[in-house]
Amino acid sequence: MDKRYEWIVVGGGIAGIAIAEILTREGHSVLLLERDERLAGGVTGVCHEWVHTGSLYTLIGKLVTMKYVLGAIDDLLDYYACFPRMNLVPTERGLIVGGDGWFESNYIHFKYRRRPLNPAWTLVAARSMHLIERIANHDWLRRRAGVLEELRAGRAEGIARNARKVLGGRGRFVTVRSTDFTARSRSLLADLMATAVAGGLDMRLGCPVREIKESAEHCQVVTDQGIFKCQQVVLCTGKHVADFVNARVTNSYAPMAVVRGLSADAYSFVELDYHVRNCINLLVKGGGLGLIGGISLKDETQCAAYLDDVIERHRAYQPKLEVLGTYVGVKSEMTTGREDRNYLFHILCPRLRVWAAIPGKFTLGFSLAPEFYRRAYRRNPRKFFQPAADTGEAAALIADTRWQAVTEEWQRRSQGAAAAGSVPQEPVETTIEPVA
Repeated sequence: MDKRYEWIVVGGGIAGIAIAEILTREGHSVLLLERDERLAGGVTGVCHEWVHTGSLYTLIGKLVTMKYVLGAIDDLLDYYACFPRMNLVPTERGLIVGGDGWFESNYIHFKYRRRPLNPAWTLVAARSMHLIERIANHDWLRRRAGVLEELRAGRAEGIARNARKVLGGRGRFVTVRSTDFTARSRSLLADLMATAVAGGLDMRLGCPVREIKESAEHCQVVTDQGIFKCQQVVLCTGKHVADFVNARVTNSYAPMAVVRGLSADAYSFVELDYHVRNCINLLVKGGGLGLIGGISLKDETQCAAYLDDVIERHRAYQPKLEVLGTYVGVKSEMTTGREDRNYLFHILCPRLRVWAAIPGKFTLGFSLAPEFYRRAYRRNPRKFFQPAADTGEAAALIADTRWQAVTEEWQRRSQGAAAAGSVPQEPVETTIEPVA
């Protein structure tokens, strides 16, 4: 306990793991503290494993979030390409998910509801479709996607052409395959952890932080396992950042259901509409399993009734759908002014030796860590290095995603019920405490 670290990272979600990895990559001594017995089980455990490439945020007016998300993909390609399982391949015309690795070629289809009597929505949908086309054909070999000028080319013609598609087609929806896809988040996190540990990372699990004492010379982090000293602390604890620094962190609630019985031709999609409560989504997880949901709500008490409605709407598409379990994921975001939501990452240094970092989205973790290093050291982290191969030890440190945990619990209960000769049990219900 007499050892003094350069950094103590508090919180073992995507933010804490990514920052710990990039600090150890650069040779800094780091201690990671996590209150739970396994890493990435809080907010990071309820991530849908939806990799955002900007497509969903083409519907938002000023495109700021789209710019940040595309910048995160730029940083992923720049700073994580050395990892053997980083299988996202840049080409002259878009990105390719190649082989077995962190990412899956499980593309998410966008279904825009046709509203011919609502010209404003028609233009929003048409612009979104045009921008997705531009992202899909972006030259990732020569240009950074986070610089939006390239994506604005042919804007008027593209919007007009797609507006004709929206207005001229039949059926309730016009469907396009977006550039968004899904991830194997646990493999990704295990690789980051294996590399951080090989780089000298120390960690303490089951170690909640009670107090941070700051002096001119160092920080003392008071925990149930003792007092640890360091030069600087970075808080990666979601909404609990506000327990230690003056920050406004707001929560929203995403009710989700884990289902089985999907047809063999089921695909991942999101329905998009002018009336946001009509928006529902399905992420196919393989083997007839899926994760269904809709929008995030500000009022947690509305989640149960809203999710019941979402489930029934999905049953219209999948009559054999069976609910294995439900949960309410809590999304913690740092907001300012009158904002209800803020999808961007935030890095603060509100005290001399104490930093705070909130990723906003799982995908933004790839940008959060390099940007954190830039702000702390005024230089870029290295791009070329030798990652460590995970022998299984790092994977054992990572908690399952919530949808995996629900599936495993349902299977366990079903086996127990079958052995006892009883009827199948009620769906598994859980609520996730909002910690990173």
